[in-house]
Amino acid sequence: MSYNVSKEWYYYLRGRELLLYKLLGGSTTERISQSGILSTRDNELMYPDEDIADGLRIEYTALNEPFVAEALETTTGYASGTNIQFASAVIQDNDEQFGNTGTEFAQSDRIRVQGSASNDGDYTLTSSGVVNDEYLTLASGTFTTEDVGERVTITQIPLEVASASVDETSHANINQMLSLAIVDYVKAMKAESMGDLATKEYHIREFYSKLGDNETNKRKMSISFPTGPFAVR
Repeated sequence: MSYNVSKEWYYYLRGRELLLYKLLGGSTTERISQSGILSTRDNELMYPDEDIADGLRIEYTALNEPFVAEALETTTGYASGTNIQFASAVIQDNDEQFGNTGTEFAQSDRIRVQGSASNDGDYTLTSSGVVNDEYLTLASGTFTTEDVGERVTITQIPLEVASASVDETSHANINQMLSLAIVDYVKAMKAESMGDLATKEYHIREFYSKLGDNETNKRKMSISFPTGPFAVR
C-alpha cells in the first residue's frame, strides 16, 4: 500500500463493515466577489486501487465482557519473573510469590498469562486444587510443558458474568471512576429528555471531569534534581 497512509487513506466504520477510501486531488473553483477572487478546493475520495498484500492493521478498543462478578479494583493478584514454569495443568513459581501479600491469588480466580513461549491466554483456577505460594492449578484445560527462562507475567482479571445472569450485584467492567462518570452521563441524558438543560450541562461537566481524573490517575510523574558537590546530604 502507499507509504504515507496517514495522509492518503481514510476509513469509515459502518456497522460491521470497514470501508476504505483513498484521497485524490480535488478540483478548484474560482469566483469573483467584491473582496477579490475566491478559490475553493474540493477533495475527492475513491475506493483504493492498490492491493493490500501484507494485511491491514487496525487498532481499536473493544470490550467483549461488559459485566464482571467483582470490582475491577479487587483484582490485585500479580506475579512476574523468569522462574515460572508450566507442566500439565499446573503453574509453578520457584520464587513462591503466588501467595505473597499484595500479589496473592485465590481459588477460582481468573488469570491472564503473558510472555510465555506457548501458554499465553486467559485461564480459571480450580476451586479445589493446590493454590499456595508456589503452585496454581487450572480448573480445566492443560498447558504445554514449558521450563523456566521466559519472563512470564500472570495477572488476575475479573470473572465474567454471562448476559443472562447480570443483576444488581454485577459490576461494569471498568474502574470506579469511570463507573461514576457513566452515572453522570445517564443523569445528563435524563435531564435533557425532560428539558432541564441547566442540570444536563452540570452533569456533562461532571462527566468530563471524571474522565479527566481517570486519565490523570494513570500517569505517575517524578522529578529528580542533580545534587551539587557541596550540597548538604
